[in-house]
Amino acid sequence: MKRALLPIAFLFIAIPLFGWGEKGHYIVNEAATFGMPNDMPAFFYKAYPELIFLAFDPDRWRGAGQSLDAANPPDHFLDYEYVAGLDPPPDRYKFIELLRTSGTMRRYGITNTTTGFLPWKIAEMTELLTSEFRQWRFAPPRSRERDFIERDIIHVAGILGHFAADSSNPHHATFNYNGWILPNPNHYANDCEIHARFETEFVSHAIVLDDVTPRVAPPVLRTDYFKTALESIKESNSLVEKLYQLDRDGAFDVFRPVSPQGKAFAAERIAAGASLLRDLWWSAWRNSGARAPRRVGNPVALVRVPGGDK
Repeated sequence: MKRALLPIAFLFIAIPLFGWGEKGHYIVNEAATFGMPNDMPAFFYKAYPELIFLAFDPDRWRGAGQSLDAANPPDHFLDYEYVAGLDPPPDRYKFIELLRTSGTMRRYGITNTTTGFLPWKIAEMTELLTSEFRQWRFAPPRSRERDFIERDIIHVAGILGHFAADSSNPHHATFNYNGWILPNPNHYANDCEIHARFETEFVSHAIVLDDVTPRVAPPVLRTDYFKTALESIKESNSLVEKLYQLDRDGAFDVFRPVSPQGKAFAAERIAAGASLLRDLWWSAWRNSGARAPRRVGNPVALVRVPGGDK
């Protein structure tokens, strides 16, 4: 889900937008199941259908009430231009304070949620998934306790897929999220329709799972979840202008023959989200083999924990 923000010289308009649309989110979670390493617990593989269904849930939460409608949208994006010159900490509340102390909010005339919190949401949920896997390792095999933990794991892992997918979408990494708002000598779209035209209409029209799975990268074990998420968003931000160039040239026009360039761009971005998600799922399991760091003074000690039955 995206939000409505235009920098200082523009009007603020409330337009709810979504990341990848329903089909794109399902493809990300399903593609993430391809090439999964074979050392995960068996229950995780069996839950693939539920993991795929959960991909769209955070966008289903829209309109649930004032509190959730305030908290949910900023978790779906990070306008990277606002933070490119900062060193964001992995604690979202320290980041909010940094926005104030660095003068970023005053400089751009923004509030403390305008930038978005996507990398924090990804890191928080992956840390939670790691914790759940760690609890599963300690739970007695074939116990009700382990059954309950398995349900928690699948729910967290499926929802995490939504946010991992958002990080691979250039529209969720820029304040040019639904039209080019900077000086525009190259005549990029500013019709407030490009967001849906790319991630929903074109993806629904032109992209299928088989376009994406060959582009999913080999697994990478991730240890710094926040850094990993931030790097994904930074990469997406670097592709914003390319997306606008393709759109200007008609690559996402569903009333034309499918553009090979548009198809390749969309499939590569969806595959990037699937690769990230698969890495986060696998890394949460692997990293759960050590206790969470516990500080005693300054040192941080890691204690091995049992592997548990698969």
